[in-house]
Amino acid sequence: MKKRNLLLTAGLTLLAGSVSAQTSQAGGELISLLPDGVSANISTVRNLAKDKNLVVAGSPEKGYYAFFAATDSEHGEELWVTDGTKDGTRLVKDIVPGSASSDVCYLTRFNDKVVFAATNDDYGTELWISDGTEEGTYMVKDIHEISSSNPRGFTQVNENQIVFAAQDFESEIYSESGAQWWLWVTDGTEEGTKMIKQCMMKFPGQDNTTWKTPYCRVGRKVFFKADDIDGTMGGELWVTDGTEEGTKFIMDINTEEIASGTADSALDNFTNFYNEKLFFKAFSIESSNEPWASDGTPEGTYQIYDSNPTFDDAGFPRGGGASDVAMYPYNGKIYFRGYSAATGCELGATNCEPGDFRVFDINVTDPSATNQSFPDPGVEFDGVYLFCANSGTDPLIESNHGGELWYTDGETVKMQSDLGPGVQCNWVKDLTVCNGSLYWWNEAAGDMKVHLWRIDNKDQFPVQVTDLSADGDMIHTLRNCGGKLLFATSDASGSLYSYYYEKEGYDPERDADNLEPEYRTRKEIEEGGSGIDEVAGNENNVSVYPNPATDHFRFNVEGTVKDVKVYDLAGRLVKTDNGDNGNVNIEGVAAGIYNVAITTDGGTFVSKLIVE
Repeated sequence: MKKRNLLLTAGLTLLAGSVSAQTSQAGGELISLLPDGVSANISTVRNLAKDKNLVVAGSPEKGYYAFFAATDSEHGEELWVTDGTKDGTRLVKDIVPGSASSDVCYLTRFNDKVVFAATNDDYGTELWISDGTEEGTYMVKDIHEISSSNPRGFTQVNENQIVFAAQDFESEIYSESGAQWWLWVTDGTEEGTKMIKQCMMKFPGQDNTTWKTPYCRVGRKVFFKADDIDGTMGGELWVTDGTEEGTKFIMDINTEEIASGTADSALDNFTNFYNEKLFFKAFSIESSNEPWASDGTPEGTYQIYDSNPTFDDAGFPRGGGASDVAMYPYNGKIYFRGYSAATGCELGATNCEPGDFRVFDINVTDPSATNQSFPDPGVEFDGVYLFCANSGTDPLIESNHGGELWYTDGETVKMQSDLGPGVQCNWVKDLTVCNGSLYWWNEAAGDMKVHLWRIDNKDQFPVQVTDLSADGDMIHTLRNCGGKLLFATSDASGSLYSYYYEKEGYDPERDADNLEPEYRTRKEIEEGGSGIDEVAGNENNVSVYPNPATDHFRFNVEGTVKDVKVYDLAGRLVKTDNGDNGNVNIEGVAAGIYNVAITTDGGTFVSKLIVE
C-alpha cells in the first residue's frame, strides 16, 4: 500500500450559499448552484491552468458540463460536476470513500471528458479521467508503482491524446537535485499511456504570469518548456506531436554560460497564433526579454523584434520586457503588452513575422515613455478587440480615466466606457464571451465594488449583473458552460453561480459560442481543408458499405487494422474505433458527409461516408 501524498491545497474554499434561482437586476436568471454544506475549491488566481480549476468539457451533441473540486463533511474534497442548473450539480464520485479527500488537481478538458490528478491511499497521486458519471471516473494508470507520479501540465495535442508531465521511479531518483517530471502521453486508456521523452519538464514553470503557462497547443503539436535530462540548457523551447520521434528540442535561446551549462531563457506567455506559430516571450543574453515566434523548427524560431536595443552601464541588455502579458490573436495579429522607447509598455501588435510591430499609445500623459497603460489580456467581441488598460490616475489631467475597458479595430483605440467615475479604476478581469454578450468582473478600486458586468455590444455602457453583498461580490473564474455563464465567489452568500441571459436580437447562429478546439490553420479553413495529413490516403484500396449508412458501417481493406477514425468535413474527429471484425458503430453521429480514415500496417486509406 502506498503512503498517501497530501498536497497543499492552494485553492480558495468558498462557502455555499442558500440562494435559489432568482432574476438578476440586469435580467436573466441567476442561480446559486451548490447544495447547503458544500464548498467549492476554486483558486482565485487567473491562470488558465491552475491547481484548483473550473473546467468546461462536452460537445455540441452531448451538451457542456463544468467540473470542479468541492468539499462537504460526508465526502471530503472530491470531484463535482454541474450543467449550470441546481438539479444538475452533483458529486461525481467519492474517490476516497468517507470524509477523507482525494485532492482533485489540475482539471483539464479532454474533449467531452476531463483528466486530472487525484490521490488515494492505494496508489498515491496518479492520472484520472472522468466523463461526469461515477462509473466513467477511474484511475487511468498507476504510473509510479512505488510512490506518486504527481501528473500535471495536461495539454491536449490532437483529437485523441493529451501530453503531460509525470514522475516514475526512474525519474524520481535520476537527479541528485531532486525528482524530475518527464514527458508522457495518454489517450485515456492504460495501454495508451506511456512515457515518450526523458526531458526535465518545468511545471508550473518559471517566470509565469497569472494568465499563461509554458504549455501550448498549436495545430496538432504542443510547445513546452523543458531542460535536457542532465539540466545543462536551462528551461528552453521543445515541441511534441505526442510521439517519441516527434518530440524535439528546438533551440537554446539563452546561450549565457553558467556553471551547469547555459542559463534559462525565462520562456512564458505561450499563445497559439492561428495554429500556425507559437507566440511567446523569451530572454536571451543578446536582447533580454523580447517577443519571439516559432513554427517548431530551429530555422522557424526567431525573435520578432528588439524593442529596446540599449545596454546598461554594466553592458547588460535592457530589453523591453515586451510580451510580459500575452493576449489574443485578432484580425491577423497578436495583441499584447508591448514596449517602445517612446511609449513605454502599451498595447502592441504583431503578425509574428520578423520585424513586424506596432504600438498604440493609450496613456499619453507627458512624458509618455514613463506613463504606461500596461494593458491586460483581452478578447474578440462584436468585431473588435476589447481589453483593460490604464490611461492614468491624475485627476487634474483630462486624458486620465484610470483602468477601464478599451477596444481596438486594429487601426485606432477607444475607451469603451468610463465605468469608474473620474480616475477611479474599473480594472476589467476575466473577459468572457457567453451567449452573444461580454462579461467581466471588476477588481475593487476607490469607491468601486467587485461585481459582475455585461455589455451586449461594443458601444453599450456596462450593465451591473450582480449585487450579492454590500461589501462587493468577490467574483472570480468566469466560464462559458454552453451558453450559461458560470462564476465563483469568495463571499459568504454563494460559492458557484450560473447566469443565463439572452440579449435583445440574440441570433443563435450569429452569436453562437464556439467551444470546440480548432486544429486548422487560416489557409486550411479558407480552402475548406481538414488539416489532417492522414486524410489524403488512397480511396481505391478501401471499400466502405453500406453507404449511405445509419447506425453502423463495414469496410474491406488489406492489412492489419490499427484504428478507424471518422472526421467531419471541418476536420474534427467525431469517432474512433478499433475496427474489430471490419465493423464500426456510428450510433449518435449526426447526419452528414464524413471522411473515414482506416490505418493499417500498410498505411492509411480514406473513403467518403454519408450518414443519414
